[in-house]
Amino acid sequence: MTKENTLIQHLIGSIEIALFMDKGVKRFEVKPHSLARSFAIPLCLLPLSLITVLYAHPSENLTTGSIQALSFIYVLRLALYLSAFIGFVYLMAKTMDKMDEFKRFIIANNWIGVPAALLTLIPVSLFLGGFYTWAEIYPVMIFATLYSCACTGFMASKVLRIPTELAAFIAITGMMINYNALDFVKWAAIETLSFIA
Repeated sequence: MTKENTLIQHLIGSIEIALFMDKGVKRFEVKPHSLARSFAIPLCLLPLSLITVLYAHPSENLTTGSIQALSFIYVLRLALYLSAFIGFVYLMAKTMDKMDEFKRFIIANNWIGVPAALLTLIPVSLFLGGFYTWAEIYPVMIFATLYSCACTGFMASKVLRIPTELAAFIAITGMMINYNALDFVKWAAIETLSFIA
């Protein structure tokens, strides 16, 4: 299978997982470089998050330095989230002797960010266009987060071949890591600046 076919298969697989279809999991093949390339997906989706955060920020007149600092914080948050979540799933996979499926899990986890981004694209576009306020689209964003968590749990149960309850635990833990990663990065940045000053 060519590189283009692999990308198409992974995209179709991510959409099928978002529709809770079992066959979507089988489309994620672990090939040389496919694991490393899958991390391009969260990096490509990062600008959408950054634009949303910058426009939703309470201060309307952000300086260039503030924009750079916020962007750096969100890049660190993504790196921390991915590292912590993958580390957590690695420990679980190693404990359960599921290391053969671990790489497939990482690839699928990175790719299911695509349907989640598509789901939020319309409300975020309406917000950026000035049609709705952040307070009005926030419930939709909460729904999208919970839906993404459900997709992650479904994907984990099928890829790692584990009970649904354990897959739900992985998904909820991932959501908690994602939520707390930003607080940790902010805390670390403040402590670092205090130490330097």
